[in-house]
Amino acid sequence: MCASFNKLFSAPTDRERARALGDTYQLPDSIRRAVTVGVDECFLPFPIPNEGDWVTMNQERGQTVESFERTKQTVLHGNRRTIYIQPIGSFDHPRVPSLKNISEFSSHFFPGCRLETLPQIDFTDLPKHSRAGQRIDPYTKKPQYSATLIIDHLKKMKRRQRKNDTEELFCIGVTMADIYPDSSWNFVYGLASTIDGIAIYSFARLDPSFPDIESVGPCTEQERILILKRAISVCVHEIIHLFGLKHCVYYLCLMNGAETEVEMDGQPLYLCPICLRKMYTATGKDRKIFNVVETYHDILDVCQKFHFKDEAAWYENRLNLLTMLTNE
Repeated sequence: MCASFNKLFSAPTDRERARALGDTYQLPDSIRRAVTVGVDECFLPFPIPNEGDWVTMNQERGQTVESFERTKQTVLHGNRRTIYIQPIGSFDHPRVPSLKNISEFSSHFFPGCRLETLPQIDFTDLPKHSRAGQRIDPYTKKPQYSATLIIDHLKKMKRRQRKNDTEELFCIGVTMADIYPDSSWNFVYGLASTIDGIAIYSFARLDPSFPDIESVGPCTEQERILILKRAISVCVHEIIHLFGLKHCVYYLCLMNGAETEVEMDGQPLYLCPICLRKMYTATGKDRKIFNVVETYHDILDVCQKFHFKDEAAWYENRLNLLTMLTNE
C-alpha cells in the first residue's frame, strides 16, 4: 500500500503481552476469565512478519490497555448508540456482498449499539473537491477515490443532514469503488478518522477477481463466503478503530493491520484478550452490556448461518472452555 519500510519491528514477548493486558485482579470475574483463561490454547501470538507485511511497512508500536484508557476514546453513553452504514455509489453487481448480512454479523461485536443502513448516495452527490480526488490507478487502470475526501464529505453530511440526530455514535461509508488515503499510497482497504467518528471501506479489493470484476460471472459458493467474510472483517475492524483502538501487534487478532490479501485472510474474526478488554472499557465497563459469553454465542450463531466453518469452530471451542471452567 505504501513505500516506506520498517526494519525495527520485533514481535512482542510473553512479558510484553502481559504488560499490554495489564492488571486483571480488579476486573469482574466474567471479564477476567474471558481475557486470562485458556489464552495459550485459543490465541496465537503475533507471528514473525515477512517483508512486505503491514508491520514492516508501517510504524506499529503497540497500544497497551493502559495507554488506551489514558487516551481520549469514544465510550457508550446516553442515547448515542447508533452506528450508521452509508452506501456510496452503485452496488448493482452479482458479486457484491449483502449489506444486510454484513450489518447483521457486525452488530454482534458492538453490544449496546445498533447498526442502521442509510439510503444510498452516488458519487455525483459528492462536492467537486471530493470528486477531484478521483484518479486512475496506474497498476489496475481502474478509477480510485480519495478516502480522506470521502470522510470529509461524510463529516459535512453529518453536520448538515443529521445534526439533530441524538442517537448517532459513528458513521461508516462503504463503496464498490477502489479507494486510497493519500497520493503516496496505492490503495487502502479501509480508513477511519477516530476524531470525527467516521470511516470508509471498499469492497473492490475484497473480491479475488479484482481488478477484473466486471468480466467474470456470479460468485461460486466458496467465493461468496470469502468475500462476505472479508467485508465483515474490514467493516468491524474500521468501526473498532473509531472506538480508539489502534492496530494490534500482540496476537493474531481482528485488529492486526493488513497490507495484502494474505494478511487479511490470516486475520481471525475475533479479538485477542488485549483488544477485548479495550472494548469492555469502550462500553463503559458495563457488564450488563458487555457479556462475553453471550456475545460469543451470538457470533457463533451467525458464523454457522453464513458457513464460516473455521470461525464457528473457534467460537465453539472458546465457549466450551469458558463455560467448562465456569461450571467447575
